Order: sequence, then C-alpha cells, then structure tokens
Amino acid sequence: MKRFILLAAALVAISGADAKKTKQQAQDPADMAIRKEIAATPEKAGGVYFSYPYATDSIAPVPAGYSPVYISHYGRHGSRWHASPDLHDKTVKKFKEQHKLGNLTADGEKALEMAIRCRDNTKGHVEELTGRGQREHRGIATRLYNRFPSMFADGDTIISRSSQVQRCIISMAAFNDALKEKNPKLVMDFHATPSDMDFIAFHTPTAKAIYSGKQWWRADFNNKRDSLNRCMNTAKRLFKDPSKAMKSKAVKYLYDIGVIVQDVDGLDADILSLFDREDLVNLWKAENYKHYVRHGNSVEGESEGPKSASSLLADIISRADESLAGKRAKVDLRFGHDVFLMRLLALMGVEGTDYTVKGFDEASRVWQTYRITPMAANLQLIVFRNSAGHEIATLRLNERPVKLNGINETAPGYYDWKQLRSLWESKLKGYKAGKTEKSSSSNTNYLTT
Repeated sequence: MKRFILLAAALVAISGADAKKTKQQAQDPADMAIRKEIAATPEKAGGVYFSYPYATDSIAPVPAGYSPVYISHYGRHGSRWHASPDLHDKTVKKFKEQHKLGNLTADGEKALEMAIRCRDNTKGHVEELTGRGQREHRGIATRLYNRFPSMFADGDTIISRSSQVQRCIISMAAFNDALKEKNPKLVMDFHATPSDMDFIAFHTPTAKAIYSGKQWWRADFNNKRDSLNRCMNTAKRLFKDPSKAMKSKAVKYLYDIGVIVQDVDGLDADILSLFDREDLVNLWKAENYKHYVRHGNSVEGESEGPKSASSLLADIISRADESLAGKRAKVDLRFGHDVFLMRLLALMGVEGTDYTVKGFDEASRVWQTYRITPMAANLQLIVFRNSAGHEIATLRLNERPVKLNGINETAPGYYDWKQLRSLWESKLKGYKAGKTEKSSSSNTNYLTT
C-alpha cells in the first residue's frame, strides 16, 4: 500500500512538472511567436523544405564613396522532389492497411488519396530539382544582377562551382542562364568536379559520425523525438481508433511527404491542412533539433558541424584575396546543400545561427531552419572599395542583411574587410582542412538535403 501511494505521488509530481513546463512554454514570447508563425504559415513546419520565402531584396545603404568590387555567393539548391525513394510507398502502405481495417475517418481517406497522388507525381523524379527550384535561382540571379549591374559588365567572367549532385548542377545552370539573359556578353566558367567537394560539401570524420545511430546523443534524442511525434490530435482526425495506427508511424510519414508538396508545381495535395497546428510545431521541433545537433554550435554535437565548414570559409577568404588583388574574376558562385550552409553561417558567426544551447525547446527559440536554410537559401558576401582603397563588406542571408557576432560595424550593416577577414581567420586556427571521401550519390543523399 505504501509503495502504491509513493508511486501515485510520483506520477502526480511528474504530471505537475509537465503541466508547469507546458505553461512556461505557452508564456515564453519566443515559443509563442514560433507557434503563431507556423499556425499562420503551416509550410514553415517543413523547416529545410520550406520553399524560398522571397519577400524583398534589400541591403543597408552603402556608405558614400564606396562601390562594389567583389561578390562571393553560396547557394543551396532550389526546391526539389523528395529525396527518399520509398517514403511515399511506405506512407501509402500504412494508410491502406488502416483502410482495410475500416479505421480511416473521412480525413484519413483524404490523406490516403493525397499520398497516392504525391507518390505518383514523384515517380521518376526522386531527388530532382523542380520547376519551382529553377525559378527560385533565376529570380535570385536576376535580382543580384539588377542590384549590382557594374559587377556583370561586358566580358566579365563569372566563376561557378557546384556540388556534383544533379539538383545543385541544375540550380547553377538556372542561375547562370538568368545572368546570361541579362547580359549575353558575360563569360561563364562553371564546373562540378570531385575536387570542389572538398570545400562545397565537406565533412570532418567526427561530423560525419554524428549521423550514426550509435552516437551517444541519439538515445535521449530518440525518446524526446518520439514524444513530440505522437501527434494524438492529428491521429484522432485521421483514424477512428488512433491506438491501432500509432505504432505504424503513419502520421510521421504523412508529415514527411506533406511538407515537400509546397516545392512541387501543380500538386493538388494540401496534406498539412489535415494536421493539428500544435502537432506541426512539435514535428518541426524534432526535425529542427536534429539539424541543430548535427550542424549548429550545439552542446550535444560539440560544434563539430561548423568545424566542417573550415575548408569552405578558407576558400571564400582565399578567392576574395585573389579577386581583390586583381588576380581573379569579380564574382564567385558556389552551389551546394543546406547542411554546409548551416555550418558555414555558424562558423562565420552570423547572428541567429551560431548560438550554443541544449535541448529541443532551447534550440527552437534561437535557431529556426525555415529562416536559415529554406530551399534555395543563399549567403552573399559583397565587398566595396572607395577611392582611397579602403574596403568594407556586408553579408546577406536570403537576400536580407544580417549581422555578425564578435565584430563591430564601421557603418550600419558594414564591416571593415580586413577586420572581418582577421576574425574569420582566427576561427580557422586549430582546424585542419582534410580531404573528403569520394562521394557517391547514395552517400551524398544520406548526408545532405
């Protein structure tokens, strides 16, 4: 009897702690803002699958007397079809099983119909860039040209390097094609070679190992993720008896195919409308945290992800040095994946991408994938020079100005280039750039999105 009373008391205490945590979250301004955002735009629950959210191309006013002399760009590939060859089949299978049991509600039947539609649409296109993805890059290129026309004069060479993955190569082609349309007299120099992967898509062995299911952080992560992925409110909408479907992961599979519908042209399948908004927030939190651990300055990942960006940052610095010395073209374009852009931003110290925290909720408050690396995410470094030879630089993430931690601005939105270069070089000290393993498409798909 005494043991029963103690157990009951413990359960009450746990329940009270959970209620207190929920109440604290509801009162947290950052958490509330995220919930409102996802409620208003459910597509943001897709995180890295959020299609490019272009609103306006902006830059801080350029200080008087300065003109652009160099542009360095790293762009993630644009919107794509799903990279998993069997996810749609698994989703359809799980819902058909529930259909045979007579366990689907009217919304559940809609989910099955839409899953079949998504599966059929994706056949033959797994991993490929969509038409929307091409337009995203054409738009970014056109706006870059229009903002800095002097950087794209007759006869100027544009140097482009891409990951060897098809969706990145086609993104590069779309970007270059748009520039060429603006000025047919531009000279395009573009490549996708194994040696370029050493900076465009590099993993240190330790960062690569973080993906392993045997990593120490995984057990705690899996437990919390599974709790966030229960989605009981959504399950009640889809299944007459949710208990019969909970072990099948059908709801999670449906989310995985639903978040990428936004990236595909003309696909009539509003899967996310079937989800409870709180469930979408929780599903996003789990995916957001997984990326943060692997690629951010996380406690659990011991900041190994950003270390992998050392060769990319070193390449950015050295190419800028060559160009500013008059030994290289004025524009360098790189096309890769969200993983490597996340790491680069954290290593550079871009505000909103380099925080070090621990836990799902803490990470979601300071690091949101849908802001950092949506589809076609891009980072642009622009260097300006005045008549006295002084150089300043600004950074734009997704065509909007961003600030850097660890350095003071010389003018609103601008940094002394030598000081910025020195800051980044100090971050590279102690990092030894290694060589990547020769990538196959399957290996790349495993580690990139």
